[in-house]
Amino acid sequence: MSKGRKQTPSVPPTTPSDLPQAVPSFDLRYTVDAAKEIKGLDGSVKKQLRKVLEKKLAANPEGYGLPLCGPLAGYWKHEFANHRVIYRVYPDPPTVVICAVGPRKRGDAEDVYAQLQAVAKTGRLAEQLAAVIDRLITKKK
Repeated sequence: MSKGRKQTPSVPPTTPSDLPQAVPSFDLRYTVDAAKEIKGLDGSVKKQLRKVLEKKLAANPEGYGLPLCGPLAGYWKHEFANHRVIYRVYPDPPTVVICAVGPRKRGDAEDVYAQLQAVAKTGRLAEQLAAVIDRLITKKK
């Protein structure tokens, strides 16, 4: 290399994976039971829930949540304060359906998981999810 010349560092070509990706936005929907549960929450808990829903679950529901197993396999949970949000993720169109919101009270009848399992056993949860999905499909057409 000659004296007056600067060598420019070799920069690898930019690939699409190197570029910033747009954050996929998930539409938030609610079952009838979840909407009622949310209306019954204390104001401060509602405020925390709104932040969780808008900033986390609408952006990356699987990244911020944990999958459930057992009778609630296929559902996800997100923990905030002493409450849980239980939801399902649908990729097309990108939608998060909130199925239940409530406190975690292990061994108590008011436990959010116990309540959702009871609703699932009656078939009411499946009916409510089907109604939400039906509205999505109708809207998409």
